[in-house]
Amino acid sequence: MLPILLALLPLVAAKTLTVDFSTFASSGLTVAEFLDQHQLYRSAYNVTPAEDPYGHQFRTENVDIQNGYLTLKVSGGTQPGGLVPSAEVGTYDSNILYGTFKTTAISSPVPGVCHGFFTYKDDCQEADIEILTSFYNTGNTYVQPGLELTNQNTACDHTHNTNTAVPYPADPTTGEHEYTLEWSASAVKYYFDGQLVGTLNTNVPSQPSSFLWNSWSGGNVKWTAGPPTQDAILRIKKIDLTYQTA
Repeated sequence: MLPILLALLPLVAAKTLTVDFSTFASSGLTVAEFLDQHQLYRSAYNVTPAEDPYGHQFRTENVDIQNGYLTLKVSGGTQPGGLVPSAEVGTYDSNILYGTFKTTAISSPVPGVCHGFFTYKDDCQEADIEILTSFYNTGNTYVQPGLELTNQNTACDHTHNTNTAVPYPADPTTGEHEYTLEWSASAVKYYFDGQLVGTLNTNVPSQPSSFLWNSWSGGNVKWTAGPPTQDAILRIKKIDLTYQTA
């Protein structure tokens, strides 16, 4: 009976989302229109500080497309007590359940920010690629240097996240590199320029989610450090997503 029932289930075709931001200049569209045409939105909300010395504010004006790149800017010079101006873009689809998510980008050499490419339902259903610009090659008491790969704890106990930091195979600030997150029911695999650099098979997200790209700072030496004293800009050349929806 089970094979018959399975045969009756409809096949759900994978969805694809590919955006080459070098096509923006000839599109005749505004940034908001171009992103909307590709089923992407700019975030606009505040994140109040919890353990961080600074909160941050995702601003639509900190998202731009310049010289063929989607730019996510963290503005420099935030004074104590202020919210760090930050940037975030996400998919309209919020029912993504498994897939392969590729981002080709150049990270900022300016210390004090976190660039993130990640699946997100909530803080307990999240798989992350994160670039900490203060900790490319050297860490501190709290942070290991390298590319941060994390599955957030699915029981919301973030002292038990699944995390590893891996050395960068190449300098992420001097040229374009492809970051890939491959999410399945059993594991999240992470790649740098097509090379497998990590496999995390605990705390694997299991709920329909969005995919987000952001850049922000909380000024906490235990993570982002900073905030930056000058503008820190993440440059994304291309995104290429293939995924299932629930």
